[in-house]
Amino acid sequence: MNRRNFLKISSLVASGWLLAELVPVKAMLGLEETLPSCFEPHPLIKLCDDGKVVLYVMKQEMGQSVNRSLPLILAEELEVNPDDVVIENLPYNPTSGGDYNTWGSMSVRTGWLPLRTAGATARIMLIAAAAADWNVPAEECKAENSTIVHPGSGKSVPYSKLIDKASSMPVPQNPVLKDPKDFKLLGKGQKKLNIKQTLTGKTIYSFDVKLPGMLYATVVRCPVSNGKVKSWDDTALKEFDNSLQVVPVQAMGGGIDNRNGLAIVANNSWLALRGQQLLKVEWELGPHGATNTESLYQQLKEAISTTQPTDMYNAEGKAESFQPLNNSKAYTARYELPYLAHAAMEPVCCTAQHKDGKWDLWGGFQAPGLIADHLPKAFGIEKEALFVNLLQMGGAFGRKEKLDNAAEAMQLAKALNKPVKVFFSRADDTRMDFYRPASYHEISAVADRNSIKDWTHQQSITTWPDKNISGVHDGFGGAMGDLYYPTQSYSSAFYPVASPLPIGSWRSISYHHNVFVIESFIDELAQQQGIDPIQFRLNILKQPMPDGPIKDAFNPKRLETVLQKCAEAIGWSQKSADGHYKGIACCNYTHAQAYAAHAFEISISPENTLQIHKAVCVLDCGTIIDPDGLKAQIEGSLVWGLSAAIKEEVTVNQGAVVQQSYFDFDVMRMGEMPPFEIILIPSQEAPGGAGETAVPSIAPALTNALAAATGKRIRTLPVLKEGFKLV
Repeated sequence: MNRRNFLKISSLVASGWLLAELVPVKAMLGLEETLPSCFEPHPLIKLCDDGKVVLYVMKQEMGQSVNRSLPLILAEELEVNPDDVVIENLPYNPTSGGDYNTWGSMSVRTGWLPLRTAGATARIMLIAAAAADWNVPAEECKAENSTIVHPGSGKSVPYSKLIDKASSMPVPQNPVLKDPKDFKLLGKGQKKLNIKQTLTGKTIYSFDVKLPGMLYATVVRCPVSNGKVKSWDDTALKEFDNSLQVVPVQAMGGGIDNRNGLAIVANNSWLALRGQQLLKVEWELGPHGATNTESLYQQLKEAISTTQPTDMYNAEGKAESFQPLNNSKAYTARYELPYLAHAAMEPVCCTAQHKDGKWDLWGGFQAPGLIADHLPKAFGIEKEALFVNLLQMGGAFGRKEKLDNAAEAMQLAKALNKPVKVFFSRADDTRMDFYRPASYHEISAVADRNSIKDWTHQQSITTWPDKNISGVHDGFGGAMGDLYYPTQSYSSAFYPVASPLPIGSWRSISYHHNVFVIESFIDELAQQQGIDPIQFRLNILKQPMPDGPIKDAFNPKRLETVLQKCAEAIGWSQKSADGHYKGIACCNYTHAQAYAAHAFEISISPENTLQIHKAVCVLDCGTIIDPDGLKAQIEGSLVWGLSAAIKEEVTVNQGAVVQQSYFDFDVMRMGEMPPFEIILIPSQEAPGGAGETAVPSIAPALTNALAAATGKRIRTLPVLKEGFKLV
């Protein structure tokens, strides 16, 4: 369906047409395409007389296989072959922009009931149509394999022959969903849909876009946030190729947060990249020009003792004050975590075109709703004047929520009156990111072998002006420190420190640093009490959780299960081989309603070389839609989490990011990954989030193993910074 046709049909839906109307009204609509006869029993789906089932998808595909999981949910309830489900990504509509946002491990969770309802609605209407034709009760008929059958008479009819009749059946208001025990597809291994496009290179990504007369642009951006162009010299650039143009790019706030810079515009990408290397720019670096990593961490440490917190919490939620723990029996530890980049395989890229007062964008965006919120306002246009052609992404992890590349492309397209593609080099992508914030934590607790009496958590965190560090819905600081263990008293406080770098969502948001702190500290408390760290966790989880937001979203039995299964898989109770040591950690990913545990078996050579002999991940994310796809997500999480734990750190010198590419912001390579076992917990709970849940407990499980091996507690990441080497 092209954009124009979609808008025509959408206007009918918006104006109150019944969704079961036949699409043969296409002649009345003046649609250009010859379409099969279809009916739409639900806004999310369309069934056609050629046997195809069209599923309208608003969520963005970025490698997490949302275009695999969602069709399986529909196919299960509708009783069709998943291969017959055709995904049609709905064209961007600014009036419902937020529905396109793809973040927070929400796609399957939010699609679960709507897609099941859509499938059940269609199935019931098809059964009613066949039963009416056969003059038998609908209760005597059933659906299977895209066919309605009447076992009593042996009659059967394919869905494709019932399209016209089904469209006239009443739309059920509360369709009965299948019993999970009758599922045939969900939880079973399924082949990947649309794999041929991927294998043959036919999937269209942002950089693949080509338009008539299109120009290519790289941008030399100020290396320091809030800096400005002082002067530039394009002599060498013009001597190399006089066709190259230099066009100023202006920083835009209001949720866009691109930097001041100079665009090099060319007829091809190679010339644009070469021009970027040749342009000489002098900068006014601004207030962050003298900042370095050491001074920043010093600010984070001092903030807790020299400034007032902006947000405080107790077990019930927001509090008026922070209550320090003044108890001689209290145990205290301090932790420090660095900035981290996203480093997706596909750098950000966007093409913009301005024509006849209308705008078009082509790109991969996690949050099209933010486009509708911010870009029209920034450019002084109506929301309806901007259309976004949404493309698949080669990884995102939070980076592609941002609009900086789109704003730059729009500025240049307007200035040059031609379509312009702005693309980031690998170095641009690393040095002009929106980073996971750096943070410093001080935790104190009083505990015995069975419970935590008191717990305080003070956290200073780098903040960007537009970010609220603490809010329950924000996730950058993590309201209440994301603590999921019961404690008799609790108090936490957040201290903002102005960041020299822009910050943004990073896969697992606040849980990544908070769970590292929590699970490391729990191990330290267990050691202080002289108790096995797993038994200590299980003892605590048996205590009542105080009333509050955590209690409402927490099932301790599910966390206990993943922890115990993980312990069994790593052989926790068995004697380790000589020189081998084990560590474990777990996590309740509250907003995703999912639970994970990780364990590692390691050894350390006399030369301080770390070898991971085995890794285990146990995940309970509710009903499993596609186990193969889920395991792929967990495998990616292991690479992601181990990279952050062992290798990755973004450092700052004179306000600018030092790292440039994978050679100095290093990810785990295939040959470095340990043998691992993934265990999925069967469940009939509603699906939870998977894309982020399997990340946070990786780092503390590894450092807990290192502490067992060396007797030294690692409270600062990455691990290699502490003098270890990796096999």
